[in-house]
Amino acid sequence: MTIMIPTRLVTAEKAFRYILGGRAVITVCSNKTDKHITYKITVNPKNAQMHFVWVYTANGYRFVGTLSNNGRKFFRSKKGIPNEWVRYKVFVWAWRHIKNGSMPKSMAIYHENTCCRCGRKLTNPKSIKLGIGPECIKHY
Repeated sequence: MTIMIPTRLVTAEKAFRYILGGRAVITVCSNKTDKHITYKITVNPKNAQMHFVWVYTANGYRFVGTLSNNGRKFFRSKKGIPNEWVRYKVFVWAWRHIKNGSMPKSMAIYHENTCCRCGRKLTNPKSIKLGIGPECIKHY
């Protein structure tokens, strides 16, 4: 059994591209408290410029909101988790920094060694570093 160690997305640009890949799973970690929250971001099959954001909870993934206009805007829906939840606030805070090109020192973002476009497990070190497989990068 191979244990995959999550790969850190060290720049806001890499995090932005990975998140909008279509089938991204990220973990946002606090470098101060060791707390972490996992999110899944999927592309809307009817509109490639929209992505749905989900957060992992004890009861599975729950809807957070929608990224639209290729990630330029984030909308919370009434169907999403309450905006008072820490899980909601953390995503909004992290996304605001990422889309503005900054990665605060207090935050670390990791991807789960899966292709951001198709969701398959990555095995090639170069692909793991990029967060996208060799076939998918041709279409990215």
